Order: sequence, then structure tokens, then C-alpha cells
Amino acid sequence: MQTQDRQIGSWFFCIILCLCIFVCPALAQENMNTEIPPDIHRRQDMTQFFSKEETVGSVYLTRKWLKGRVELSNHKLLPESGEPLLFNFDKINSVVYTINRDNKIIFYPADSVLSFNLVDDNTVFTFEKVNWISDNFFLMPILKSNKGYSLYKRLFTKFIQADFSSEGYYTKGRKFDEYVDYYEYYITYPGNNLFRKLYLKEKDIRKALKDEIKLLDDFFNMHEHEINEQSLIGIVQFINDKKFPE
Repeated sequence: MQTQDRQIGSWFFCIILCLCIFVCPALAQENMNTEIPPDIHRRQDMTQFFSKEETVGSVYLTRKWLKGRVELSNHKLLPESGEPLLFNFDKINSVVYTINRDNKIIFYPADSVLSFNLVDDNTVFTFEKVNWISDNFFLMPILKSNKGYSLYKRLFTKFIQADFSSEGYYTKGRKFDEYVDYYEYYITYPGNNLFRKLYLKEKDIRKALKDEIKLLDDFFNMHEHEINEQSLIGIVQFINDKKFPE
């Protein structure tokens, strides 16, 4: 009888162990990724001798949920028909967030998303993977040409912590944390199989477009010499119009 009791006890222990091994991870997985994590970029000093002002900028694309469209890596489209979803984008971690009408939040890391569009009033933000440039990050298309040069930009967001200090007779630094956006640019060459990364500097542009020196000189002779995103778009469009008319 005691031997039978011990056998029953052993079987009962094995059943409980199996449930712990297989059921608990399944429950944990079911509960994953449903809440926006705290802002890990905000560091808290052990001691602060000043009152922080409101943070400038955001880790997210906007401070509100947006309408949009997402294509996942398995080509599934969000939202599905009849499914109300809103979206946002974590610019530092490259994570797309969704929220449904039950306020359930799910996030999708960069490797699970092919492209997405988010609409903020009259502004459409487009992000896509250009696989022959990289599958690891999103690019924002600025100018696309089927025959000529195309232009993309990559969004970066840097967290800058408040660094205010007072020496009695003078102060320095800032009392607020800040998220600062900046970009690097990618130009793709005719045929869309070669690209070059560049910044908003004339020497970078001339190096990237070294085969178009004559057209570059023509453009700079006709326009002021300030280099910004709009002038870069103008340069690429000018060359495309001259060499690759649609």
C-alpha cells in the first residue's frame, strides 16, 4: 500500500512539473508585449539641485496615436478589415506600436515590419525597408525615380539629458531633457542596385555625384549655395530632369 502511495505521489509530482514547464511559459508568452515599456532613456540622477523643466521632444514620432497602415514581414496588413487600430513609432528603438479599441497595446520590433505609413493631420510619414541597402532599419523615401537617382533619409533620435549647473555667479546647461532628431541621407543610383550614404555637405554631394560634375556646377551657378534637405532634393531632381526625363 505504501509503495502504491509513493508511486501515485511520484506521478502527481511529474504531472505538476510538466505543467510548470509547458503551461507557465505559454502563459508568460501570451502576456508579453501588451504594454508600452517605460521611457528607459530618461535617466534619474541620484541627487538633483534644480527643478527639471518639461521634456522637449519625444521618443515617439508624435505625442498622440495616429491612423496608419503597417505591412508585417509575413506581408500581413494592419489594420485588418473592420479592425480599428491606431499606431505610433518609437524612434530610438525602431518599434511600431498599435492600440485597439480595448486599449490593448502590442508592439512590433523592426525585424517584424516591412513598411508603414502614419498620418498626422495633413502629414504622411512613410517608412520602408530597402532590402538592398539594409534589412535592419527603416528609410523614409524623399524622391523616387524609376530611371534616375532616388533619395532616402534615415531618422535618428538622440536623448540628451539635462545638465544644468549653477556656480553662484553664473549658470550653464539646460534644465530639461531633450529628444533631438537628425538624419543621414542615402542616394541610390540609376538601376537601383548601388547607393551611397551622405550628409548635407557640398563635398559629400559632389563625391556622391562625381559623374554629374557639369550638372552640379550648373545647379550651383543658378541657386544660392546653402545646403539643406530642400536643396539636395532640388539637385537630384535637376539631374534627373536633364538626364532621365520621364
